[in-house]
Amino acid sequence: MRKLLVFCLMLSSMPLQARVEPREGEEAIAPEPQITIVEDGDKTLNIYQINGKVYGIKVVPKNAPPYHLVDTNGDGTFIRDAADRILVPEWVLMSW
Repeated sequence: MRKLLVFCLMLSSMPLQARVEPREGEEAIAPEPQITIVEDGDKTLNIYQINGKVYGIKVVPKNAPPYHLVDTNGDGTFIRDAADRILVPEWVLMSW
């Protein structure tokens, strides 16, 4: 009886966590973007990607102000972000 009580106390003190796996054929959603920093001669590139897909690049030249390149619709075409407006990626997240 004492062993059962000790075993139950040990189990009750352990945290219970559920692990959610993606369905077959689906990709797991990354909670945060992955940032890769690349030194390219006279500039630094900060490459932002989620689930292996690049959606933005911050270019920091040594002698000029930094600027952003944004892929607005997910087709791999990057445009320079103007300072007077905000560009937001407009990808399809889910469709059925």
